Amino acid sequence: MSEECTRSYIDMITTFFCGKWVCGLCSEAVKEHTRHDTTITMEGALESHTALCKKFNKTTRVNPTLSLAGAMRDIARKSSQRRSSEDFRDRSKVERTMSCGPRSDVKIRRSSIQ
Repeated sequence: MSEECTRSYIDMITTFFCGKWVCGLCSEAVKEHTRHDTTITMEGALESHTALCKKFNKTTRVNPTLSLAGAMRDIARKSSQRRSSEDFRDRSKVERTMSCGPRSDVKIRRSSIQ
């Protein structure tokens, strides 16, 4: 892909992003990061995004399967932490989710063979 940019456009982008030339997709990610975290500076958001891109290029592009396994591990870890943070010890009795007895709304058909 190539993109033709005027000198004034390049100057505007590099001025906005602390002297760095940033592609359109990365610029949106950096802007979004600064919108969500008002304590971070533009330079901090750029450094954070650059680190994320470098990590992506070293791991995901090299071995996507390993990256998927790592992502699933992270999801499992977060889910486990969420479950362990809930306070199950305050419950004094075991709650039943289903009845152990037969259901009254189920009709049993008798076989015509006797």
